[in-house]
Amino acid sequence: MAAVMIGVDPRKASHTAVALSAAEEPLGELRVRACAAQAGRLLAWAAAWPQRTWAGRGRRWHRPPAGPAAGVRG
Repeated sequence: MAAVMIGVDPRKASHTAVALSAAEEPLGELRVRACAAQAGRLLAWAAAWPQRTWAGRGRRWHRPPAGPAAGVRG
């Protein structure tokens, strides 16, 4: 088991990462803008814990189909 777990909550405008110890104590937190340019900042922050595991929260976008794809019959 890794000494540190880093959980990431991706949102539309920002991503928040929290580092937790094996005892589930918070070690640090970082919020960055949701853009590719901030990825390096997140990785540099996480480098403080070389024995780390990443955990992320996924999102599924459900949109109702429209038009003929929806099986609309006229």
